This record gives sequence, structure tokens and C-alpha cells, in this order.
Amino acid sequence: MRRVLNYLLAISFVLTIMVPITGIIVHKLASTLFLVLALIHVFLYRKRLDLKYILIIVLTILSFVLGILGLIMVEHPIILLLHRTVSIVLVCLLAIHIYKFHRRLAVA
Repeated sequence: MRRVLNYLLAISFVLTIMVPITGIIVHKLASTLFLVLALIHVFLYRKRLDLKYILIIVLTILSFVLGILGLIMVEHPIILLLHRTVSIVLVCLLAIHIYKFHRRLAVA
């Protein structure tokens, strides 16, 4: 089950970051799915939570909320700028997280 969850997380993440290709509607659906799957992922792996993982989930929720606020308050472009900035930082942190996870599997 965890392997399926990880693959679903990866697929929804890729669909989320492909906004120019897939469009905003697919981005909204994929980001919602990614948020739900990320929360399930955190619940399943909660025994290994430390500050880095909490930072990743907080940034995920913050990016999601900023994206919604950016859709609601179109007249304030700073919100979408913050959404993009947080999302770029989140992509980098998730890449590090995935790399460390795969490296740990290769060593074991």
C-alpha cells in the first residue's frame, strides 16, 4: 500500500508542476490530490517525523492555501508571486527528500 501511495504521490506531483502543459484545471485537481496524499503519507510515516518533514508538509499546505487565495484575490499579484516562490522552494525540498529516501533504500 505504501508503494502505491508513493507512486500516486509522484504522479500527482508531476501533474501539479506541469501547469504550462496541462492547464490550470488539471493543476488544481492534481494539487488537491497531492495535498490529500501528502497528508496520508505523513500519517503513515509519522514515527519518523522531524523538523525537516514538518517543514515540507507546512510548505505544502501553505502553497495550497496561497494558490487558492491567488485565485480568489486576483487583484493582488503578490499572492501568486508568493505561491510560485513557496512552490519552487517546495520542489527543491521534495527533490532532496526523494533523493535521500532512494539513497537509503540503495544502502539497505
